[in-house]
Amino acid sequence: MDAAYTVGRADRQHVGHVRRLASLAWQHRDDRRWWGIALVAVLFGASVTAFAHVVEDYLTGDPIVRWDVEFARWLHTHSSPALVRVFEVLTLGGNVIVLALLTSAAVLLLLRRRAINDALLVASVALGIEILNAVLKLVFHRPRPELAFVHLDTYSFPSGHAAGSAAIYGVLAFVLATRVRGAARVAVVAATVVFVALIGFSRLYLGAHYLSDVLAGLSLGAAWLFGWLLLALVFRDRDASTLLPPAGRRLVERIAGA
Repeated sequence: MDAAYTVGRADRQHVGHVRRLASLAWQHRDDRRWWGIALVAVLFGASVTAFAHVVEDYLTGDPIVRWDVEFARWLHTHSSPALVRVFEVLTLGGNVIVLALLTSAAVLLLLRRRAINDALLVASVALGIEILNAVLKLVFHRPRPELAFVHLDTYSFPSGHAAGSAAIYGVLAFVLATRVRGAARVAVVAATVVFVALIGFSRLYLGAHYLSDVLAGLSLGAAWLFGWLLLALVFRDRDASTLLPPAGRRLVERIAGA
C-alpha cells in the first residue's frame, strides 16, 4: 500500500510538473527569446547526459570500450595514404594553437566593434573548455591508441580536438548567426556542425583517439557551449564587463575604444 501510494504520488507530481511547463510554454508562445532559452536548455541537458553516458561506459568497460579497439584497428587497416594526408591537414582545425589564434582574432574584432558581451562570451568558452579538458585528461588518464599515424604524449580521454572544436566553433557560429538571417543562418550552423564532425573523425582516422574519446569530447564541448549560451541568453541585457576586475574592465574599454 505504501509503495503504491508513493509511486502514485510521484506520478501525480510528474504530471503536475508537465502541466506547469506546458502552461508556461503556452504563456510564452509568442516570445521568441523564451523559446530560444528553452531550446538551449534542452540541448545543454542532452549534451550533459550524453557525456555522462560515455564516461559511465568507459569506467564500467561497457561494449563501446571493447568496440573502440576493434574500430580503431579496422580504420588503421583500411586507411588510405591520400586520406591520411587530407586528415592531417583537416585535424589542424582543432589544434589548440590554431583555436587560440582564431579566438584571439575574434575577441579583438568583437571588442573593436564594441560587442563586449560577445567578446567575453567567446573568450570564456574558449579558455574554459581548454582548462576543463586538460583537467579531465588527467583525471581519466587513458592511454592513446597503439595504432596511430600521429604519436602524442598526452592522455586520450576525452578528445581535446573534439571538445575544443565543438565549443569554440560553436560559440563563433552563434555570434555570427545572430548577425545574419534566413538561409545564411542555417548555412552557418550546418557548416559548423559538418566541420566539427570532420575534425572529430580525423582524430579517429589518424589513430589519435578512440571513438569513445571523440564522443566524450564532442558532448563535453557541446555541454560547455550550451551552458554558456544559456547564461548569455538569460542575462542578455546585462553588461558583462561589470563582472571583470577593474584592471580587466579598463583593458577591455581601452581596446574597444581604440
